[in-house]
This record gives sequence, C-alpha cells and structure tokens, in this order.
Amino acid sequence: MTVPAHGVLIPAQRIPAEQRGRTRIEDRVVSSIALQAANEVEQVREVLHRRSPAARVDGDLTTIRVDVALDYPAPVRTIASEIRNHVARRVLELTGLEVAQVDVRVTSLEVRS
Repeated sequence: MTVPAHGVLIPAQRIPAEQRGRTRIEDRVVSSIALQAANEVEQVREVLHRRSPAARVDGDLTTIRVDVALDYPAPVRTIASEIRNHVARRVLELTGLEVAQVDVRVTSLEVRS
C-alpha cells in the first residue's frame, strides 16, 4: 500500500510500475557479483581484480570480463566455459540483467603446493 500526502491508502497495484521509480544497477555491483561467481568455480585459483570495471551495464543488458588463474593441470576451455555459464547464471539470478557476453581471460596456470 502507498500512502500519499493526504493520508488515503492506495494499493500499489494501481500505480503502473514505470511510475513507481527506477532501479539502476551500477557496473561495479555487477562486477562484484561476476568476480565472486567466477571464484566459486572449481579449479579457479584466483580471480584477478583490475582497475577498470569487469562489467558494463546498458539498460537491462550487461557484458562481463573476468581474468583468472587456474590450477594446473586444468582443461582450460572446459573451465572457461564453466566460468562463463556460472557467472551468467549468478548475475541473472541476483540482478535480473540479461548477460550478453562473458569474456574469460586465463592469465596463468598455477601448480598447487
């Protein structure tokens, strides 16, 4: 229910959604979600944080870039595909944004000690 200045209750359903306000999800929020999601994938050793945003939001669409180090030995293309799918799924779940693209750059393979 919405209470206007004059104190009469108005059900929120009567007010069209586009008149109730707007939600803007910033690049850095999507970047944080994407970087955390990439880190959740098995065999990802490290997600590298860069200065520029890892995500760009344009309306309801986002593109994402993640740089990762993987455990050695690892099937690089398979893990990159898992990262891509997991990041896209988590961003959609948490923000409702459609993920147009997830670029995965594997910067190194590291032997676990």
